[in-house]
This record gives sequence, structure tokens and C-alpha cells, in this order.
Amino acid sequence: MSAFEGLFNPRGIAIVGASGDLTRFGGQTVRALNTSGYQGGVYPVNPKYPEIDGRRSFASVSEIDGPCDLAVIALPAAHVARVVRECGQHGIRFAVVLGGGFREMGPEGAKLEAEMLEAARAGGVRLIGPNCIGMVNVHAHVIAAFGSLTRPPHLQPGPASVAVQSGGFGMSVVIQAAMAGVGFRYVVATGSESDITMPELINHYVDDPGTKVILTYIEGVADGRAFMAALNRARAAGKPVVIWKGGKTGQGAKAAASHTANLTSTYDVYRAALRQCGAIEVYDTEQAVDFLVSFTSGRLPQGRNVAVVTNTGGSAVVFSDTADEMRLTLTPLATATTDQLRKLLPPLAAVDNPIDTTAGYPRAEHADDYRAAFEAVLADPAVHQLCVLFGTIMGKTFELSARLLSEAAMKFDKPVFGFSAVPAVISTQGHEHLARAGIPLLPSPNRAARAMGLLADFAEARRRAAPDGNPVPAALEKLPALPAGAVCLDEHESKQVLAAAGIPVTRDVLLPLEPTGSAGVTFPVALKLVSRQIAHKSDIGGVKLGIQNAAELSEAAREIVASARKALPEAKLSGLLACEMVSGGIETIVGVVNDESFGPVVALGLGGVLAETLKDVTFRIAPFGIDEAHAMIAELRGAGLFDGVRGKPPADRAALAEALVRVSALAWALRGRIAELDINPLIVLERGRGVVAADALLALR
Repeated sequence: MSAFEGLFNPRGIAIVGASGDLTRFGGQTVRALNTSGYQGGVYPVNPKYPEIDGRRSFASVSEIDGPCDLAVIALPAAHVARVVRECGQHGIRFAVVLGGGFREMGPEGAKLEAEMLEAARAGGVRLIGPNCIGMVNVHAHVIAAFGSLTRPPHLQPGPASVAVQSGGFGMSVVIQAAMAGVGFRYVVATGSESDITMPELINHYVDDPGTKVILTYIEGVADGRAFMAALNRARAAGKPVVIWKGGKTGQGAKAAASHTANLTSTYDVYRAALRQCGAIEVYDTEQAVDFLVSFTSGRLPQGRNVAVVTNTGGSAVVFSDTADEMRLTLTPLATATTDQLRKLLPPLAAVDNPIDTTAGYPRAEHADDYRAAFEAVLADPAVHQLCVLFGTIMGKTFELSARLLSEAAMKFDKPVFGFSAVPAVISTQGHEHLARAGIPLLPSPNRAARAMGLLADFAEARRRAAPDGNPVPAALEKLPALPAGAVCLDEHESKQVLAAAGIPVTRDVLLPLEPTGSAGVTFPVALKLVSRQIAHKSDIGGVKLGIQNAAELSEAAREIVASARKALPEAKLSGLLACEMVSGGIETIVGVVNDESFGPVVALGLGGVLAETLKDVTFRIAPFGIDEAHAMIAELRGAGLFDGVRGKPPADRAALAEALVRVSALAWALRGRIAELDINPLIVLERGRGVVAADALLALR
């Protein structure tokens, strides 16, 4: 049995704070259970009433005389801990706490929440909420909720399970999905997640045979690694997690030392985690609903190639624009396919992809040809999905077209979509044909293209559900000893750590502040100040480039030291670093920030010192393998630079990917100490010559 069996399939439900006023929270729950068809015991608890809505009312939880696994607590915060304690003593192992007044209200509320959790743990009670609208099990008619979950439109049973951190907003998405024909299994509004968390619910849905797709709305998670683990389990099980992330624009805390931190927002980290785990991120209700409708049709594409059949060119243009955004390809059809289409379609039809059948087609006398045309397109090995743009056709023509498409689609295991601007009340029979065949019919071409793109995204993620074929390097055992406490290492120390992790660095020579010679230095060099107190050396004149000989080295040293002592007289200066000059290549920035929820996050950006201006950056949660590293590079808007432009040779993508993997391994090895890492620039040389870190800064905590 599931650890949450008593929560979702309780033998009985106590409603503590039940009200004789059926418009109040506790009253709504009693009435909903009385009318839902729930087969277990319903136990209102309120000493003021002998009965509520025809049910005996109990004076306390301890008086309940039947089997009971779940309590719905509709009381002010000050009374909740006492009731939770009574539940534990009476063997009730789950409670849904509807009301607020806890940590969101400040220190006094936080104290009440702590007392509630202490009582729950002492009695072995698990909690949903507080500050939530509750939960339902649609299949078993369990309603432990108030508000929209207790009122029409009542949800129909189906394969979608839901966990949302905003009950009111989350229910608006659920209701619109229900109106589009999506059926539901579990719906939980998690509220403040004082106890049972979003990752726990996702894991339960993964293990539940009746759940096929998971819908979530999140604003934040306390344990990012647990969240990612749950998402990865869902991907491996073939259950897409559709996520709407709220609160995208808030910036995380920034440390002044690092460019990487200035490039990273809280949402960047979440987006990286979602991509890495194969979750389906959506940005509006339409996308969420369209994906749920599309996935429950039961077919997944084998690639990103699509074919379009239309009777109006404009619809195909709009579809194609969104297809480009979603990385879908209107694939050329096989010669055999186009030859067959020429025989089946009218003389004026365009048989290249998109296929334009011309207006007014088909007619009843062409039914067999039209069906055969659909079958020919679906049989083409290059086509992974088909979309038919019906536009505004209606009546008998739409009914015939829908029936023929449905008959053809049933013979193939490829996703098929339709677009129609005509509502079901006008073209009922055509809509019914498509629904029976599992063909989503969407109200615009771009929505159809976007849904097809999201379906292809999940299919890709599903295919890579197995662990990365190139594992992360073994634990790093030869790192130099690190100083205790919070400290920002200087460039020389930072590069030593990188080199020990297998990340190439420039050939450097550490010199005193007043060098008397240039032994070991190979000119030309860059001369840099070495100081733990000065992170941005160039800002105070602490860097001189293109030094050609010993005399220039001596003069540059005097200027650098004088400038530093004038700008920051209290800073401790440890020496000077003569670094080899690296010519050519593409400047990138590679860095790490240590996120409060997710731990070490690796960033890759283009531009070196211009990275903060260009903002061409991508992220991954460490550690990861070579496949994720290559995916990071491909996500950059300027990724084409690595292929060579305007006569320049291709850059060493493979070496860059390997460096990213090693940075991720280093970040993971130092996860308890690392605050930030900045490699700026990491220069990517031409193919075969590798990469080299020209500057680095490692901040410890």
C-alpha cells in the first residue's frame, strides 16, 4: 500500500470545525461529501451542533466511533496544534489544514506552525497545508476541501493528477482543462507545504498506476534536489510533469565578486532544473490545457518532423511560424508520397509539405481518395506528426473530413492534430469523430504547433530517460588544501584548484611585488595583481597586457602596485602573476553559483567581459555528464560561432563540453564550501587545440 493510502483513500473523514452554515469552509466540506458519492464515513466535529447536514456531529475527534484516516481542519490557527495532537492519539494519520495564520503572518504565526508540526510528528500525522483549499480524489469521490473543489463544474475521472501551490489560481487551470475534456485523478492544493511537499506528491503520482500525466503550479521548492529526483523518476516512468513556474522575475541574492552571480536569477536555476529533468514548462493556461489534451490521446512522436494538410494558405503560414519557434520541421515528403498525393488530390492541389487540398475539398465522391491521402502522409517514414488545418469549414464537409481523418489516424501510431475555428455546438458530429480517434482539435494553428512541439519535447526527454551515457568524473581527490572560513581566493590559488580538477589554465609564473628579473617568464605576458581582497583587478589598474620584455615587466609591476595601493590601501597584496597571452579563440564565461535550494549551478555564457551585456547564458544543475554539456552549448543563441564563421575555423566544442563536465564535478566536490566560481574568460581555441582558463576566481563560504 502507498504511504499516502489513508490520505487519498480514507475509510472515513472527520471535518473538524464543521459548520451548520453550509456556506462556511467546514460546512462546504460536509455538504460536498454528502453529495459526491463518497462511500466512507463522514464525521462532522463541532460541539455546538447535534447534527450537521443530516450527519451526527461529534464534540471532539476522540468521540468518533468509526474507522477514520483523514481529518479536515477548518479552525483558526491557534486551535490546530491541539486538534492535530488529538488526531494522532485517535489513530488518524492524515490531516488537511485549510486555514492560514501561520508563518505567513510573522513570528507569532511561525510559532503556531512549529507547535502544529511538533504535534504532528509526535502523533505520526502527515499534513497537507496549511493555508490551502484542500484536496480531492476524483475517482473515489473523496473531497477534503472547500471552495471551487466542492462546487460545479465537478471534475470527471481521468489520468491527470495535480499538485499546485496556489489553490485559487491552480483550480482555474484545472477547470479549463476539465472543460476541454481532461479527466482527473488526484487534485491537491499544497498551500504552505509545512509537511507534505510537492516532490513527495509527484513521487506518489509516479507510483500511482492510474496517473498518466502530472500538472503542477509552483512558486518555489525548499529542496531542489528532491524536486529534481521526483521529476527524473516521472520522466523515467513516462509520465510528463507539466509545470507552470510563478515568480520568475525575482532576483536571487548576489555576491559582488562574481560575474556569474550577476548573470543568474532564481528563475534561471529553476528553468535549468526543469530542462535537465525533462519537465514540460508552460507559460499560460492554453499551453497547459493543450498539452494535457494532447498527451492523453496516447501517442508520442518519434522525432520533430511534421506534415501539414490545409485548405487555406494563411493557416499554414501561421502554423509554420510557431513550428519554427518550437523547433519543428515541415519535412520534405518522400517522392513516393508526393506521387501518390498527385493521383489522389485535385489537379490544383499542392502536394509538397504543407499540402494544400484547395478550398471546397473533399466532397462525398472523393471520400476514398481523401482518406487514402491522409494514410499516405501518415505512412511516410519522415513524418512524425500530422496537423490538419480545417479552418472554418463546417457542416457536412467538416463532418466528412473529420471522419476520414479519424479513420486514417486509427491505423497509425503517430500523433494527429487538427485546427478548427468552428465551435463544437455548430459542428458537433465532426468534433465527436475526432474526439473518439484521440485527435486534439485546437482553436488556432499556432496553438496546434505549440502543442505538437511540447509533445515532441517530452518524447525527446523520454528517450533520454536513462542516465547520461558519459558519467561525471570520479570524485576529485587531489584538490589543494583550502583555507578555512569564508574567503575569496586570488587568481593564482583559484587556477591551482582548476588545474587539479583537470581544467586547463594558462601557463603562469608567480612573481614578487618588486620583481628583480624575469626567470621562467616566456614573453609576451599579461601581468596581474594577486590579492584575495581585490576581485576585479582591472577596475583599479591591476592588469597590464602585452608585456614584451623584462624592462616592460618591471615598469608594469611598479604601475600596478602603485595603482592598487592608491585605490585600496588596506588590501593585502600577495604578488604578481605573469600569465601567457592567448591569441584567437572564442571568449566564454563559465561559472558556478551555489543556489539555496538546488546547490551548485553551472553557467555558460558568451562574451567574456561582455557577458553581462550580451546575456547569452545557459545553466545546468551540477553534476552532469557530457551529453548535458553539449546541450548547454547548443542552447546558446551564439552557438553557431563554434562552427566557424566568415572563414574562421571551427572551435573546440568537445573540449568546451569536457571542461563544463569537469567544472560541474568540481562544484559538486566542493558543494559544502563553494559560494561562487568565475572562469572569465575561458577561451575556446580552434578544434583540436582545447580550451584555456585565462582568469579565475573561487569564493568559499
